[in-house]
Amino acid sequence: MTQRQPTIFQSVIPILVLLGLIMTTVLGTGADALAGANQLSLLVASAVGAGIAVYNRVRWADIMQGMVHTISASLPAILILLLVGMLSGSWMTSGVIPTMIYYGLDILRPDYFLPACVVISAAVSVATGSSWSTIATIGVALIGIGHALGFDMAMTAGAIISGAYFGDKVSPLSDTTNLASAVTGTDLFVHIRYMMQTTVPSILLTLAAFAVLTFAAGGGDAEASGVDAFQNTIASTYRISPLLLLIPVLVVFMIVRKIPAVPVLMIGSLIAVGAAALFQQELLATLTPDGRLTLGSGYEVLTRSLYGETVPHTGDATVDDLLATGGMAGMLNTVWLIITAMVFGGVMEAGRFLERITGAILSRVRSAGGLVTTATGSCLLFNLTSGDQYMSIVVPGKMFIGAFRRNGLQSRLLSRTLEDGGTATSVLVPWNTCGATQASILGVPTLVYLPFAFFCWLSPIVTLAVAWAGWGIRKQVLSEDQSDLVPDRAETAGKVQ
Repeated sequence: MTQRQPTIFQSVIPILVLLGLIMTTVLGTGADALAGANQLSLLVASAVGAGIAVYNRVRWADIMQGMVHTISASLPAILILLLVGMLSGSWMTSGVIPTMIYYGLDILRPDYFLPACVVISAAVSVATGSSWSTIATIGVALIGIGHALGFDMAMTAGAIISGAYFGDKVSPLSDTTNLASAVTGTDLFVHIRYMMQTTVPSILLTLAAFAVLTFAAGGGDAEASGVDAFQNTIASTYRISPLLLLIPVLVVFMIVRKIPAVPVLMIGSLIAVGAAALFQQELLATLTPDGRLTLGSGYEVLTRSLYGETVPHTGDATVDDLLATGGMAGMLNTVWLIITAMVFGGVMEAGRFLERITGAILSRVRSAGGLVTTATGSCLLFNLTSGDQYMSIVVPGKMFIGAFRRNGLQSRLLSRTLEDGGTATSVLVPWNTCGATQASILGVPTLVYLPFAFFCWLSPIVTLAVAWAGWGIRKQVLSEDQSDLVPDRAETAGKVQ
């Protein structure tokens, strides 16, 4: 039997089902969506999509192949996520993060804390090229500092994520930055310079917004005595030493030297375990069943910090909750979410639903502003449906490069659009790998920090405004040879990681 092309109505049904179930979960039940509700919503929407695909004579084997393909593509992200859990647990038990919080409270003041979070996160992310590593390290420390200073955790998380994703967009070391330039055939540094037209206004507006929030919050609610008490609680539980700061410095150095993320996270975790055995023997003793530290009990506590829950006994329940970690086990809900999101993405791809939606929209667009709007919307659509930011760059990049070329638009306009619409918005989707991961790391649900992730939702708005205003848009007629070159590079862009 010949496979039938899905209609527009059929193509949007799985998306509407998914969004309806998610909204019902969040607004109706108030349940912890990450604990299973979102995963179930994705599976139900996948079943609806698969049913429509089968009705359109798509073979079940092709649907299964689509799901397996997308799940396989997510395995590197899942591995990194588990290693981030190891890193977080070992850095907390070793005293690395408590030390960063302790010294950070001496430096960061309530009257400029939120803008400082943006700047610090941006600086680290530009240096490392990784928003995930930035949030998993300095971001966790900043969350603790913000808590001690009396700031709402959602605001702090929004500031951290805004800065981290600014750096992820503009750093020449970033995988998404290289991917967007490669998929469109744009020189890397041309791409970065052109992004500044939209990225700089977005980050300036973000800093202004956090300055206003800081002023409105009165610089946080914590009194100086409360901050001192928080520092004293940390110091009485952990051995604070500036030597422990050498561990994050080493990790940042390895990332800057372009060592792959997996060995960097593993090395950072194992070194921290050694530091815990050396610096935190009193803490380790309190975590053993009988309060006595032996070779066997010490080994059990240290390994548990990598894979399971570890709660320090500080005498303050609030501080205990803040410094508690889940290790790799704490990331399993997110892993489950990513797998079900990939199942949904595979069904949408096998059923050709996304191809049908974007094709119908593209056929009606001619102007530069319209093309940028459609490409931005497609990036967001792929973040919503594929659950992966790389798909939101590669697929729209391949789809739109021909349309941009036929309209005489430079490839740098598309590469910028892919970053503003794809990279920046990925962290705003609860079931996307980025949104789910950052929510797990920071302990703040995606939809809770979303209103304060100003940079991430301002980026697509600013790029649309700039495009419709016609600022910096130059038309260029490519030669026959250049026209042939762009699709070839786009085909190989999926290999850039």
